[in-house]
Amino acid sequence: MIKLLIADDEALVCIGLQSMLKWEEYQIEVVGIAHNGAQAEEMIESLRPDLVITDIKMPVKTGLQVAESVRHKYGRIPLFIFLTSYEEFEYARSAIHLQAADYLVKLELTPQTLAESVRKAVTLLEDYKTVESYPNMLYRSNLHALRDKFFIRLFNQLFENKNQFLLQRDDLELDLSAPAYLVCTCRIQGPESVPPRGDKLVALCSSTVQMAKDTLASARPCFVTSLDLRNFAIVLPVSDKDPQHWMPEVKGLLHDMAAVLHAYFNVNIIGAAGYAVDDPYLLHESYLAARRALPMALERQSFVFFAQSSAAELAPSGEDDAASRSEIRRAFEELDIGALYAMITNLIDRYEGRSELLVPATDAACNILYMATSLLADGENVVEQIYENEPEGYRAIYKKQTTQGVIDWLVQFRDGCCDILSSRKQSYKEQIVRNVQDYVKRNLSSKLSLNQVADVFNFSPNYLSHLFSKTAKINFVEYVTETKIAAAKEMMVRGEGRIYEISQKLGYESAFYFSKVFKKVEGISPREFMQRKDSSIPSG
Repeated sequence: MIKLLIADDEALVCIGLQSMLKWEEYQIEVVGIAHNGAQAEEMIESLRPDLVITDIKMPVKTGLQVAESVRHKYGRIPLFIFLTSYEEFEYARSAIHLQAADYLVKLELTPQTLAESVRKAVTLLEDYKTVESYPNMLYRSNLHALRDKFFIRLFNQLFENKNQFLLQRDDLELDLSAPAYLVCTCRIQGPESVPPRGDKLVALCSSTVQMAKDTLASARPCFVTSLDLRNFAIVLPVSDKDPQHWMPEVKGLLHDMAAVLHAYFNVNIIGAAGYAVDDPYLLHESYLAARRALPMALERQSFVFFAQSSAAELAPSGEDDAASRSEIRRAFEELDIGALYAMITNLIDRYEGRSELLVPATDAACNILYMATSLLADGENVVEQIYENEPEGYRAIYKKQTTQGVIDWLVQFRDGCCDILSSRKQSYKEQIVRNVQDYVKRNLSSKLSLNQVADVFNFSPNYLSHLFSKTAKINFVEYVTETKIAAAKEMMVRGEGRIYEISQKLGYESAFYFSKVFKKVEGISPREFMQRKDSSIPSG
């Protein structure tokens, strides 16, 4: 049966949806009813429905926020059918394009329109949810979010070493083979008709970034990464490090993009480009240069280019925070609440009373913001919750005009983040382990050593081993072995080759070693398993 969750804060709507169709005729079981967004997200985690029918406007969290959070956690399943009113309809259509099976206007909802929408969703589920392809498809649907996190780590120098960077680059199938690259940071401004927060702002900014991707992709390959709602970064390939060779073309490209976005959404795009680097691993240098030049872009309301000859015009870079960033990153990833509190407190103390360090303080706060949104399983929702009573939410950091204002923002972040993570610590660890397990299932043809997988996930081997054993109740090596042997048995049942061929497909060095491991796990050899399988098939 297909599992359905219904979410709406109006009890009559929930009752109506339950009774509008004979759900069993569609092989669907209604497994839960949620009356606000937070409850819906909790029930999705516990019930793991295949389909969610949800109103966009709900208390605590909107349907859009729930869908965005769930998409990052679980990929394309569950699918969502959104209930909208007329004034929300176009925003919903443009904002949620990866996960929505359909949109239904409440006033036009009939058994016929609901049935048609459900049939569409069931067809999509049949395409997505096959037993053999689901882990890989889940990964593919998450690929965009994983690539965003990869670039945010790269911009903020959060890889422990270059090997870790290369492993994740290859795992995410990123082509970074151009002669040189530069980073441009962009800010979405206006229009005044859109409130400073809420569904309309989410819809506007999501659509703007998507249009930026489409516009730039039609001109040249590049990578566009959302930093938050109003800020995004572009990684552009260029011919070499000399700005005279690429600056005119890049200027034209950025201005053309800004013109298209203004025409479609009535927004103004300003930004700053860093200098080119010939090693993608050093893109954090270009990103930092772009960030340093961004105040000038805001002042001029245009695109500006960092030039080393004019570095004196830019804000000073401040102290080297690489070690501090590494420690804070580790605290986020390991959910070490005490260490996180202490390190943010040290950062606050460093800038206390230093009015001349506004830009470095803002950079430090933004780095922590980006680490939270990229490293935490539910980072965007965490920071939204911390600043839920602020008119502009966490994005107020970009408008702070004094160092003390930045410090106040950091204090609120520290206290709110540590409080939330203390209550969610176990669920975050469970999500990390699920991600590792999915990675193992996608890469059964590899050797899958603990060191290699730890590098892919930005953890130390000791920490990953401890976390996996404690959370999954099985050690990492045993899990890999049992998963490979289970896959081998399925291959044998389906007749997918001889024993040596199956051992090769599963990354074993030899058929002899594979047989030894198989017998240790199953108590019989692969040959005996296949003989028993053949003898159990009735003749004739």
